[in-house]
Amino acid sequence: DGAAAAMQTLTDFQRALQSGDEATCRSLLTDDSKPVLAEMPWDAVRSRQPLAVLSAEPVPCGFHVAVTDPNRGGARGTYVVAREFGRLVVDLIGTAELHSEVVSASFPREDFTPRELTAADFDRIRQFELSQPPK
Repeated sequence: DGAAAAMQTLTDFQRALQSGDEATCRSLLTDDSKPVLAEMPWDAVRSRQPLAVLSAEPVPCGFHVAVTDPNRGGARGTYVVAREFGRLVVDLIGTAELHSEVVSASFPREDFTPRELTAADFDRIRQFELSQPPK
């Protein structure tokens, strides 16, 4: 059963996080997610309770695994467990994308106003012309 295997993958990943087993964590992550382990606050992770895995729903990329976080009053969340090279692994990047929100920034419009060329501008133009090979 794929859903049960996805839930077990996330449970195994949580267990490896709690024990600080970086090698097992690495083996349970997608290739794109592995660099995240270098930034992992291992001591903080060990001090937290593991997530409670509730269910898994199949999606085109693998599974969305529903969890609750006892450290945040039972807040619900979803992790992505993907199939990579024929096996199920946790996709931390996909999970972050699943929960991200697109924010468009407004930048001031650039306004170019013409101005008179100065003597220094003419000198730079002349230096550029002289630096070009003859035609």
